[in-house]
Amino acid sequence: MKSKAMAWRFLLYLVGLNLIALAVVLNIRYDLGVAAFSSVMYAISEIYSISLGTASIICYLIFVVVQCILSRKITLQYLLEVPLSFAFGLLTDFYDWLIPAFSLALALRVIFFALTMFVTAMGVFLCVKTNLVLTPTDGIVKTIADVFLLPFSATKNVFDLSLVAISVLLCLVNHAPFYGIGVGTVLTAVFIGRIIKVYEKFVPLPEDVS
Repeated sequence: MKSKAMAWRFLLYLVGLNLIALAVVLNIRYDLGVAAFSSVMYAISEIYSISLGTASIICYLIFVVVQCILSRKITLQYLLEVPLSFAFGLLTDFYDWLIPAFSLALALRVIFFALTMFVTAMGVFLCVKTNLVLTPTDGIVKTIADVFLLPFSATKNVFDLSLVAISVLLCLVNHAPFYGIGVGTVLTAVFIGRIIKVYEKFVPLPEDVS
C-alpha cells in the first residue's frame, strides 16, 4: 500500500511539474504578459539573451539560498530543490522548443490565458499537496509562510506581486523594455493564489497522497 501511495504521489507530482512548465511557456505565447511568478526569469532571459530555462535555474538557485537564510537551516528538502531547479529549467526549455509561436484573436488569447491560470494553480496545488520536492518558487513561498505563520495562498499573492516589482526594477536598471509585463502579469499575481485556495477547499486528494 505504501509503495502504491508513493507511486500516486510521484505521478501527481510529475503532472503538477509539467503543468507549471507548460503554463509558463503558454503565457509567453499569449503575449498578454507572463505569469507573475515567472516574470523575473523571463526578464533575465530577454535582457541577458539566455534561455528561459537557464534564467529559471539562476532564479531558483537564489530562491534555495534565501530559504536556507530565512529558516536558518539547510535541510534535505532544500538540497533536493537544487537538482530540481536544473530539471525544471530543462523542462521549461523543452516546452519552449515544443510549442511554436502562434497568433490568436485578442478575445481568444484572453480566454486561454484565463484558463491557463487554472492550469498553473493546479500544477502548484499538486506539487505542494503531494509533499515531495517543491519547486523553489513554491518552496520559498512555503518557507515564508511557515516562518511568519502566514497562509500559503495569501503569501503566494504577495510574493508574486513582489516578483513583478523586481522585474520592473530589472528592466529599468538595464534601460530595457518592460519584458513580459502586461495585464496578464497582474492577473496572475492577484488570482493564482486565490485559485489555489479554491482548490485547497474543494479538490479532494486521497489521504495517503496529500
